[in-house]
Amino acid sequence: MTKTKKMGILYLVFFGAMIFMNYWSATDVGTIADNQQALIQPAGYAFSIWGLIYLSVLIWIIRLFFIRKFEGTIYDKVKVWLILNFILNAAWIITFTTDLIFVSTLVIAGLLFTLVMIYRNISFARYNFFDRFPFSLYFGWVTVATIVNIFSWVKSIEAEQVLGMNEVTWTIIMLAVATVLCLYISLKYRDWLYPLVFVWAFTGIFIKESQSAIIMTVSIGIGLQLLVAAYTAYQSSKRTIA
Repeated sequence: MTKTKKMGILYLVFFGAMIFMNYWSATDVGTIADNQQALIQPAGYAFSIWGLIYLSVLIWIIRLFFIRKFEGTIYDKVKVWLILNFILNAAWIITFTTDLIFVSTLVIAGLLFTLVMIYRNISFARYNFFDRFPFSLYFGWVTVATIVNIFSWVKSIEAEQVLGMNEVTWTIIMLAVATVLCLYISLKYRDWLYPLVFVWAFTGIFIKESQSAIIMTVSIGIGLQLLVAAYTAYQSSKRTIA
């Protein structure tokens, strides 16, 4: 058996274990998050993006079986981080759905770090569109999910204020920070898909939220995210034509 097939099987084993933990958990992530009722929490339907993320990652792994040489490929560059990512994803599902919110916050921070490393390794290599597609989705959503997880933890300990500011103020600040981060990543790595994940998440917040200040912040964020997505898509199309 070639190393390519061995690594493909290894990836599938860890991916399958992660998916099993997702379906094994008695309560889904969206339900637990809704119970915390954080203002920055998107509407429940927004969490359906996990299905698209997992499907695209599965297809990404299956593509490995059609590559002759493993060494030096995208798959080789991310191998340690990808396996660690699957482990942390499963651990996050377990801790979050069993109401270990603080522990889950630490775990999702580690999960986000693995995605940063995977995304950077792919972006700095020669890649085609689908090499990075699953991880643009995954990285974008976990960026938002990390912020939501932090707010869920603060709600779980019933803290009325943090550093003298209430939840509404912190929500507005973090929405602004998330938007700035989204614009930076999109422009730096010329990725039009990454900001669309933020549009999806922010739209979920817009639908769920009733605070006028938060709605305004979300609306501005969506506008900027769509603008940078259009700009990076245009720049990408110019390079493709050239």
